[in-house]
Amino acid sequence: MQAVRERKRLHRQAGLRALAAVISLALIAGCSSKLPLHRAPLPFRQAEDSFKLGHYDRAVHGYRIFIDSNEVPELVPRAYFKMARAEYRLGNYDKCIAALDELEARYPDDEWRQVYELRGDAENARGNTVSAVLFWERALEDADRSRGALLRRRISEAAAQMDRDTATRARAVVTRDETRVLIDAARGSGAAPAATPRVAQAQSAATPPAAGAARGMSVSAAKIGVLLPLSGKYEAYGQSSLSGIKLAIEESESRLVVRDTEGEAHIARAALDELLADESVVAILGPLRSQVAPAVSPRAERAGVPLFSLAQNNTMSGRFVMQTAMTYAMQARQLVDFATRSAGIRKFGVLYPRDPYGSALAEAFHDEVARRAGRVVGSLAYEPGATEFSVEVLTLQRWVDSDGLQAVFIPDFAATAGVLSQSLRAARPGVFLLGSNGWHDPGQLGALADSLNGAVFVDGFFVGSQRPATQRFLNAFRTVNGNMPGVLAAQAYDAASVLDRALSTQQTVSRMGLADAIRSMGRYDGAAGALVFSDGGVDRELFVLKFDGSRIREVGAAASATSAASYAPIRPEASP
Repeated sequence: MQAVRERKRLHRQAGLRALAAVISLALIAGCSSKLPLHRAPLPFRQAEDSFKLGHYDRAVHGYRIFIDSNEVPELVPRAYFKMARAEYRLGNYDKCIAALDELEARYPDDEWRQVYELRGDAENARGNTVSAVLFWERALEDADRSRGALLRRRISEAAAQMDRDTATRARAVVTRDETRVLIDAARGSGAAPAATPRVAQAQSAATPPAAGAARGMSVSAAKIGVLLPLSGKYEAYGQSSLSGIKLAIEESESRLVVRDTEGEAHIARAALDELLADESVVAILGPLRSQVAPAVSPRAERAGVPLFSLAQNNTMSGRFVMQTAMTYAMQARQLVDFATRSAGIRKFGVLYPRDPYGSALAEAFHDEVARRAGRVVGSLAYEPGATEFSVEVLTLQRWVDSDGLQAVFIPDFAATAGVLSQSLRAARPGVFLLGSNGWHDPGQLGALADSLNGAVFVDGFFVGSQRPATQRFLNAFRTVNGNMPGVLAAQAYDAASVLDRALSTQQTVSRMGLADAIRSMGRYDGAAGALVFSDGGVDRELFVLKFDGSRIREVGAAASATSAASYAPIRPEASP
């Protein structure tokens, strides 16, 4: 009987996989409603039925349940797209775009015409006609004849409603000569002709691209956009970053185009679209929040504008989007590199809080250990803010006795990490302790310093460092602002300094030329560690810090031989 049940289970799974494979060919296309979806998971089927009946609020609810269930991954793109369409038909245009942002963040390497078309429709409904034209233009690349004619008509109709300044901005940011022809024709006659590619190509010679976009502009005319939360819940973080940017950019008031995102994705998207439409803005610094970055980075990459992300999560990197802030992957890489090279450690354990911070760092640590042919002998999650760790101590002892554990990684903040580390050290003093940037809190760990002697953690900034670039930044910041900077100010300062240096090498500047100049910079020694630019992306050298008696000192290849300092007298900033 057991064998029969197992065969039936395998047949059901095989049938579901086959169904998903067929559906995935259509993915988000409307024709997939003809497929036998009665064998798909129940929430998905209910959402599809609700959508057909026009019950769009129920459809949104059903698609969200299905997406969160992680069942049948092949159906997830369609669920995201249909959920976005439902929000659009409900008139929830911000929510429609948010759903499409989730889709693109989850599948950054995939492109679908339908997604760009729906984005354009939603942006147009919000009154963002320039953004709408950009997305419709992108959808044209893969459109068949009938859809192409419809998209050209939409572009023309939108252009006919633009005033002169808006039409000028639109011409500056679109990438196809055909689109410029449509804009010019609509503006000239007020009509909405559906120009064909053949006609567009014939007319393109008489329609030069915008001067700033193609030929470049003078460096003195170039401006830098800034996307930061300067009001609301995350105001303090945004203001700290802005102080670092202003310190790095001379004549900052005239060169910076600062926009307040309020820490919200939909506000950041609108602000980005405004910056993209201004051809004098050749690069962008920000955003800062990890929850906002996925809504901004893909749009900047598609538009071809250099963007230095200051968010901790590495949501996207590309030719134009560059990750200059400390990420979870960078922390893991620096820690594992130090442990394997300096201490010869190959067997690790991970004890982490069951929250987004701990889970993301634990995953990055696992990946890095595997990449270096090490071994994670065990991993155990605990509740955030826990104060009692008898299970964790017993687990650690088992890892040591059974698997030869040498080091344990604890990606948590100081209040909890300190208590857990002290318990582990008391039980097994020979186990090497490794921590994340959340450990860097002298107010919390100062009293535990002696019991944590020898433990190592990483951070993106250290005021006790003797690196020349760090000391120059500290002195300049204190002179201008009268207080001590934190990691956010330092990382923003570095990003702005790199951008300023790249601009200084140009006689004339364009967005594409500036991106190439940044990639060719190589190594830049910054206040928050070295940044290394290459065609493969951006890498940051973090600070490896060690408890040494009552002090924290910098160790590792980047540390100066004289680098040693008492606990920093400030509480470092957390990442928003």
